[in-house]
Amino acid sequence: MTLNPANIFIVRRLLGGRRNRPLRAILERIPAADLATLFIVLSLREKKQLVDALMSIDKATDTLMEVPAPQLFDFFNALEINKLYSLMTYSPEDHAAYLLTILNEDTQKDILSRLDPLRRKRLDQLLSYPEDSAGRIMDTKVFTIPSHLTAQEAIEYLRQKVPEQSLYYVYCVDSENRLQGVLSLRSLTTSPAQTPLSELAIHEVVSVKPDMPNTEVARLVSHYDLIAIPVLDSERKLLGIITVDDVVDIIQEQATAQAYAMSGLQEDDKIYSKPSRSIRFRLPWMLLNLGTAVLASSVVGFFEETMEKLILLAVLNNIVAGMGGNTAIQTLTVITRGLATDDFKFITYGKAILKEVLVGLGIGTATGIFCGILVYFWKHDLMVAVVITIAMIINSIVATATGASIPILLKKLKWDPAVGSGVLVTTCTDCAGFFSFLGIASLGLKYFPPH
Repeated sequence: MTLNPANIFIVRRLLGGRRNRPLRAILERIPAADLATLFIVLSLREKKQLVDALMSIDKATDTLMEVPAPQLFDFFNALEINKLYSLMTYSPEDHAAYLLTILNEDTQKDILSRLDPLRRKRLDQLLSYPEDSAGRIMDTKVFTIPSHLTAQEAIEYLRQKVPEQSLYYVYCVDSENRLQGVLSLRSLTTSPAQTPLSELAIHEVVSVKPDMPNTEVARLVSHYDLIAIPVLDSERKLLGIITVDDVVDIIQEQATAQAYAMSGLQEDDKIYSKPSRSIRFRLPWMLLNLGTAVLASSVVGFFEETMEKLILLAVLNNIVAGMGGNTAIQTLTVITRGLATDDFKFITYGKAILKEVLVGLGIGTATGIFCGILVYFWKHDLMVAVVITIAMIINSIVATATGASIPILLKKLKWDPAVGSGVLVTTCTDCAGFFSFLGIASLGLKYFPPH
């Protein structure tokens, strides 16, 4: 059942009434991702009533996990402490840990102090892992089978303890919950009944530590085509698993972060962010852009006399800078994406830079000659046609060289290659474009003055 204006109207009417059964029947048929959009249109009182109804059908956590954190923050601060306690009590541990991070520190401590000691200990452990790490996103509920069983005993064990969650792999553990291996359901069901699990299990298991960055987790899952990956501590005890649907979320966040970073934006700057928040995020980058624009303009200022003698240069100047900027952004995108997807295991940094420079030489030569011919037939000035041709070749080489080397340099310095690369590359390209075009023109006027 999809959420549409008619359904929203019915839900709002039922939230205001006393008949809970029809409301629960409708909410059970609507996916959690669609239910989350109700938080945009409902009042605070209606949101509280909706959470109550969702808790009664065990969909509150799944729905709240789909709501953006900034919108949840205000709502959570308006909820009674007892309601928050109920949410954290019945939510899965990994979801409860995430929801706790949205609360302010005092409320977070208050709720943790009310929880069962064992659950509080587990949540404290999850919260102790670094943000955006494997420990923060792992599912702590993992279905395991004792490794000493036979294939037939394992099948009976599965029948008796059918897991509530989806079963990706069968993890074999010892009495201390140390991972001994992993086996597929196919091998389990097709093997002779008395075959020990120790013979069926794959002992060399790709795993991650709880403090590993989630981007590295996503890379491993993608590289080895895994459906899930176990999280182990230093003693190889199984702490949880990270599934492929979690990895999809990580990849989407990573792609968003790269796109935002190349535009000088923060990830928290969303379309629903407050204007003051967006201004605070964007203004520093715009001031930096203003500074780089002034730097590029100062290069033009060195050649004011040249431009006064040949006003045509002012008309054509932006062509060189614009073509160089586009070339640089293309190279920057290819290199940055290659760094993110680990493509550099197939090529060295030096060869990648050389390849991009050769591409720049080819593109610059082709576009430079074409532009030179157009300028000659347009303005009938051979010197300017030659100048713009040479300038476009030089600027294209500089554009590809800087577009390739700057993100690699930032990577070597352990900085995010996407952050700041666009500004630096654009500045270098503009300055090189203006300097080459106007500098060559100045030499041309000196040795070949117009008649």
